[in-house]
Amino acid sequence: MENKKTISDNLKNEAPFLSKIEKINHFSTPNNYFEVLPEVISSKNVNTNKLQFLFDKLSYKVLVPISMFAVLLFIVFNMNSNSIEEGLTNEQLCELILEEVYIEIDDYLVYESYAELIEEDEIDTSTDTEEYINYLLENDIDINSIIEEL
Repeated sequence: MENKKTISDNLKNEAPFLSKIEKINHFSTPNNYFEVLPEVISSKNVNTNKLQFLFDKLSYKVLVPISMFAVLLFIVFNMNSNSIEEGLTNEQLCELILEEVYIEIDDYLVYESYAELIEEDEIDTSTDTEEYINYLLENDIDINSIIEEL
């Protein structure tokens, strides 16, 4: 208390105008405010436990480009998987060459079709040889008689 008295005396000596200002507290609290305050705060905290998902403008700026990118990727990969052409058969390649519709032919396609034709001929000759042998065995034809006729 004495400390307050010395401060007020110093204030009167140093600044007489400031010491004349009334010391009134314009801020007051209701009766039992601090006793009821914890209950009020706890009741308000219980009601705010709900999760709210709100889309603001920033989320639209992020979600729209990401979704468009995903759709674009889906379209690109879907088009690539559907556009894979099966290889041309030999007959189709021959028709294209004869009709001269397909002027620019890849050399690899020509070599591949030629190799397939050679393989088919080899298969045909092996089956022909087996047929000849079976014919000779069934008809009891002697190899010497065949050599004499040649």
